[in-house]
Amino acid sequence: MDFDVVREEWNRYQLSDNCLLKIKVVMTKVAKAEGQSKSDKQNYTFDVQNITVALTNERGPPDSHNYSPAEIGRSIVKDDMRFTTVAQDWNEYVVDDGARIRIQPILLKVSKTSKFDGKGVPLYATDLNLNVQIKPPGGGRSDLT
Repeated sequence: MDFDVVREEWNRYQLSDNCLLKIKVVMTKVAKAEGQSKSDKQNYTFDVQNITVALTNERGPPDSHNYSPAEIGRSIVKDDMRFTTVAQDWNEYVVDDGARIRIQPILLKVSKTSKFDGKGVPLYATDLNLNVQIKPPGGGRSDLT
């Protein structure tokens, strides 16, 4: 199904190493789940893509390699870093059938790796959970958390 973006926000987290971590979750696909009745509140499935940006003065050797999640996991040097939530907001989308989907990423864990991006910025591993609210077409409301 097609959808429009009402808002997609950057969520910000201050890390214990003075890095400001920005995370955006972007919905890429949405579909009605097959085999579910209209009265079923969870009748949409969707895919998301996470974007993470580290704002820090720390630099290391630039590396343009795209690491797999397994490689990132093996390169963790500081596990479970402390962080403070600076901004954590909802993204909102309207599906072409009139449904509204709201997604809020919740940062659960941040780990620093020994890897750096192409500009020498440190790479971080993140674990996210998603709060989801779906307002079906016609005004009903479904909260999934």
